[in-house]
Order: sequence, then C-alpha cells, then structure tokens
Amino acid sequence: MAALKGVKTLDMVGGEITKVSYEGAEYERVERDAEVGGLLMSKEGCHDITAGAFYIINEVDRDGDAYFYDDEGDLNALSREDYIPFHKKHARLKVGDYAKVIDCAKEWKVAQGDFVKVLIDDKKYRPFQCKVQNGEFVGETVWMRESELVLATEDEVAAVKEAEAKHSVEAKWAKIGRKVDEYRKDDIVAYDDPEWFANKGFGKVGEDKGGLVRVAAVDKGGFNNVFYLEKDRITLVTPVEARFDRS
Repeated sequence: MAALKGVKTLDMVGGEITKVSYEGAEYERVERDAEVGGLLMSKEGCHDITAGAFYIINEVDRDGDAYFYDDEGDLNALSREDYIPFHKKHARLKVGDYAKVIDCAKEWKVAQGDFVKVLIDDKKYRPFQCKVQNGEFVGETVWMRESELVLATEDEVAAVKEAEAKHSVEAKWAKIGRKVDEYRKDDIVAYDDPEWFANKGFGKVGEDKGGLVRVAAVDKGGFNNVFYLEKDRITLVTPVEARFDRS
C-alpha cells in the first residue's frame, strides 16, 4: 500500500481540508487521536512518505504515533504532530457487509485485524453475529459490537472473497483426501483443449506429472487420443474412488 489514489476533497475551511471521500466512504478531519482504519494526511515528506498524501492507518500506539504502509510498501510511522487524522463516518453495518476487527478480547474466536462477514443484526447490546473469514479462527462465528468493527474497503473485500474462494476449493479437494489439483489414474475429467484434442469433452486421467496431466479422450476427428494438458484446462468430474464401474 502506498499513498492512496482516488481520495477526493469534499469540504475545506480556511484553505484546509476538513472532509474527504475514499472508496465510497467519507472521512472527517478530527483533533482527537487517530484510529485504526481511518486516514492520515502527512504534513511533510520524508522517508518514502509524500507530503500532503493520504494513507490508511494500520496501528496507533499509546503515544499517538500512527503506523501505515509508505510509498515503498514498508511499514512506517509518523508521530502525532506530523500528521492530520481523519475518522471514517460510520454508517451502521448491514447484514452481508464485510468488516475488519479493530478491537476484541483475547479469548474470543477472532483476532484483531481479522475480517468477518455480518450474518445477523439483532439490534441488541452485541448485535452482530459474524463469520470469521480468515486467520486462525476462519469459519467460526462470534457476536460483536459495532465499535469493535470497521467496514472493510473495496480492496479488502476483494482480497477476502479471493481467500474465501481459495478456501472453498481447498475444502472440496480435502474431502476426497487430496491437495488442490491432485489427479489420480482413472479419474474422469472434463477438458477444454483447442490445441491438441481441438474440442471439449470428457476424458480419463492416465498420469499426473505435476504441471501437466495425461488425458485420454476422443479428439475432434473422432479418434481416441492421448495428450498432456495443463491443469487449468481440466476439471475433476468423478474421482476414481467414486466410479461405479471401478467398484
């Protein structure tokens, strides 16, 4: 993460920026301490920090020093007198929103910095039932207060959804006792191969060579043929262990 692009000025007073927007959220300048998930505007440039640029705050220590990723992608910090903090205007989280945990007890099944998805809002003291999306406690559910969460940014949501998809794929393969894209002799696969078979169809695995899989299938000319195909061109349909004709 470097200096943020796409930060828009919404309001100014006396030539000073007082309100900005970033990725659909509004941030207001404050005189009190910075907060995790808020923005800071650097007063001066130094050590891979651009003067007047905005950065997302990742951590704030007891002295008010704010930590963030600088223009080189390294974790850096500014003392309280060297930056201007902006707090996000919090709209109430909704069911289906993704949020980042900014405060939690050690005994909970979630950790600070984890991402969660809101499942239920019962409007009570601890209203949000959330499912943990990453980290040590992925898949667990926990009830949280709004003050313990901050709405995830668009980039963070995209990263979480990518991690979700990866976890889902890994779980499917784990159910049959295999690593992702681990093929075995006599698996039935679907393939899409315009280069060798010159068609789409179903075939039988002969060997998994790691990067390539040997597949026997009927080619475009109607002949039985064998080619080594890249794994992104094949999809497991029936593992050999589940084939009725092999039982």
